[in-house]
Amino acid sequence: MEKIYEKYYREVYLYAFSLCKNHHLAQDLTSVTFFKAYLSIDDVSYIKYWLFRVCKNLYIDHMRKNREISSDDMIEKILTDGQTPLDKLISDEDKKYLYELILDLKESYREVLILYYFCDFNIKKISQNMNISEGASKTLLYRARKKLKKEMEDKNEL
Repeated sequence: MEKIYEKYYREVYLYAFSLCKNHHLAQDLTSVTFFKAYLSIDDVSYIKYWLFRVCKNLYIDHMRKNREISSDDMIEKILTDGQTPLDKLISDEDKKYLYELILDLKESYREVLILYYFCDFNIKKISQNMNISEGASKTLLYRARKKLKKEMEDKNEL
């Protein structure tokens, strides 16, 4: 279990953070995800996919219970603090800039980009994780890339 935790902690945390945009909630989601993995590790054939699925379901459950959406002020505070684990995980300034732009996108675009680029999911696994067809996930990824490119161009003009 320790090897699984060391191998996937960063990716699960980044995925959780991309969903909730809250450092502490992302840590909690990640912890509970690995706790659930510990309880049922024998039943899982593809652990990485399963961990992401559990994390997303935990986030959905949390949202249903609290009916709250993180404010933009909170994410801005987290990203500009400079002392968060995210800063330690994403050391390269260009990647951090790109990740911040991704976090500003709408949820479906954000999720597909995080899964594809930061977590190395292929189109098939993305479609399974998001409960959409492979064609829809390709289209979503295309549109997310296009929107991200436009956002990067707009920010560079300033």
